[in-house]
Amino acid sequence: MNKKSSTKQRILDASWQLFNEYGYTNTTTRQISKLAGVATGTVFSHFPTKLDILKMAMHEQIEQVLVQAAQSEKLHTPRLRLRHYAKFLYEFYLNNREFSKELLSGIIWQQAYFSEQLESFKHTLFAGQPYDVHKADIMMDCYFMTLLIGLNDETSNVDSLVRLLSNKLQSIQ
Repeated sequence: MNKKSSTKQRILDASWQLFNEYGYTNTTTRQISKLAGVATGTVFSHFPTKLDILKMAMHEQIEQVLVQAAQSEKLHTPRLRLRHYAKFLYEFYLNNREFSKELLSGIIWQQAYFSEQLESFKHTLFAGQPYDVHKADIMMDCYFMTLLIGLNDETSNVDSLVRLLSNKLQSIQ
């Protein structure tokens, strides 16, 4: 890993630690720079805003969740695969509710940021089967609308969200 990549990773690691300790809103870029061992200007040379740090940190965390979920995935249909992955992802999002809400509200008009990760995920759901772009898009709509419902309902849990998602997916032929 070169110096620039190493510095960027230290910033991401420090930010994730601080976001978990103090919350996203209460974490400052000055705290991030101090913990990462870099100047505050260096943080901004890698990430223009604190939201950009959160986006990259969440992207990395989501990738780790997907890898973990893939290790136990043995299902054959896209709907069952989505339910399987949703258990892991919903747990992550609910455990990081503040970050998740901040991320979703901050990127609602910047969908391109996660588009590559999302496209890859849709193809993962259809592994070994003909890819149906229309069906994949509808499944993602169901997944994300369920996520939004869960993040806005403090009483929601992983099981209730997966049940709701399953009910929605039943209508897809």
